[in-house]
Amino acid sequence: MTSSKDRTSFSSNHKMVLFCLFSLAFIGTTYYYLDDRSEVRQAQWLAASIAWYSAIGFSTIKIFHKARVGYLVAGIVSWITLAFWMLDNYYIVFQTTVIASRPDYIMTVRNFIGVGITSLGILSSHNAFHKINHVKSTQAQ
Repeated sequence: MTSSKDRTSFSSNHKMVLFCLFSLAFIGTTYYYLDDRSEVRQAQWLAASIAWYSAIGFSTIKIFHKARVGYLVAGIVSWITLAFWMLDNYYIVFQTTVIASRPDYIMTVRNFIGVGITSLGILSSHNAFHKINHVKSTQAQ
């Protein structure tokens, strides 16, 4: 249900955040197939990947149950992922790398695609987080 002031419904935000989480997991997996940098196979990167995938899995499960914490975690994961992928492309503007050696062209394009999806994830998780109470209160009536 949307009021006349709402631009998007809870249902559309709910579906969009799930799409974004699945897309982030898929795009993140491409690091191990497309990236030729040796850093992505080091222990600290693998530990960070396990934590990242765990957070995506946790938020996905909670979102399927329409728990508010799922949308919160999805937003946090999206913000962290946005920062990471932007820092990975930092060299484009400043001619120096921040988190790893310079990525190749394919990884740079992949990072920018990921930035677009994380931006949608941030917006949709934010909207769903704030609309979930209204949805639950109308279902209780």
